[in-house]
Amino acid sequence: MLHYDLAIAGAGPAGSTLALLAARAGCRVLLAERSRFETPRIGETAPPGLRPLLSKVGIDHVLTDATHTAAPAVVSVWGADQPVERHHILSPYGNALHLDRRAFDEAMALAAREAGADLRLGTSIRFRPKQPTGYRLTLSDGSSMQADIAVRANGRAGSGLGLAGARDYLDDNIAAVARFMVPHTREPRTVIEAIAGGWFYLAAIPGNELVAVFMTGADMVPSDRTQRLRWWLQALARTRLVRAALSGEPIPQSLAIYDARSSYLRTSAGPNWFALGDARLAPDPLSGQGIIWAVEDAIFAAELLKDGADLARVIAQHTQTEVADYLAVRDRVYGMERRFPDDPYWLARLRRSPGEPWQRAS
Repeated sequence: MLHYDLAIAGAGPAGSTLALLAARAGCRVLLAERSRFETPRIGETAPPGLRPLLSKVGIDHVLTDATHTAAPAVVSVWGADQPVERHHILSPYGNALHLDRRAFDEAMALAAREAGADLRLGTSIRFRPKQPTGYRLTLSDGSSMQADIAVRANGRAGSGLGLAGARDYLDDNIAAVARFMVPHTREPRTVIEAIAGGWFYLAAIPGNELVAVFMTGADMVPSDRTQRLRWWLQALARTRLVRAALSGEPIPQSLAIYDARSSYLRTSAGPNWFALGDARLAPDPLSGQGIIWAVEDAIFAAELLKDGADLARVIAQHTQTEVADYLAVRDRVYGMERRFPDDPYWLARLRRSPGEPWQRAS
């Protein structure tokens, strides 16, 4: 029976980075990814600091023309009607990055395979404790193997896989995503625009594509799928910058809905297992730090493994500190937007006590 030092479920940026670092350190690593990177993933604008971070790990080569386009500035309408632009011209690392998450995640997984990890695509995994230590793994193809340490890196909406699964949710955000094919990029900047009912995010990604995301509350999304596109277009009509950037583009034919709730795993580590990246702590997409957090989380975990640290204790403390820090920043940013005093979406965020959990997972 195959035996691994480390079995990682999920080949997003966190799982792939840890697989790469552990394989380089001489560990036998299984990296199982349920998808084959065949479908689009919700994009993200990453700060310029992603470049030196990937260079530190030795995988800056994943930033190809297929994985990103340059984002020279962020322009936002938030807390006031006047747009505010923050340019990256003074950054020593260049522009921010509009990422094609499907292409970027695939490139990260392939880099882990090149480093020596056993990458299994189209494969889900289930963990079952074995005596005296470690885990027995059952893969979706029916095969079985063993691992000393199990890692849950299957994202904010992934199941427990036989490990701890209860989450605390810190908001009820849902992302309603429309994609536009454009002949050339008319708006290379990242656009963030708050409106009644939520806020919009616009980014250009490789392939002459614009992604427009409406972040709103879960209870505000029409239950009738046939009504959702009309509802989304009505929200778009309340914007100025996003609407201007999409002026003249054909109406999208479909709308994708993603779970975008910020959350954390209540129990983030245990005997010979731990959670990583969004599976451990999933930030609000507004932070723009998701991928940087994921890569840094993997580097942190790799150091713990190398040092033989008490994983359960250290990661639990790490999670508690990060959740408190994240909530303080998140509450401050949302508290800046007070132009919609009677709007249910913004009222729900302004009336909360700082750091108060949104709801308790069952």
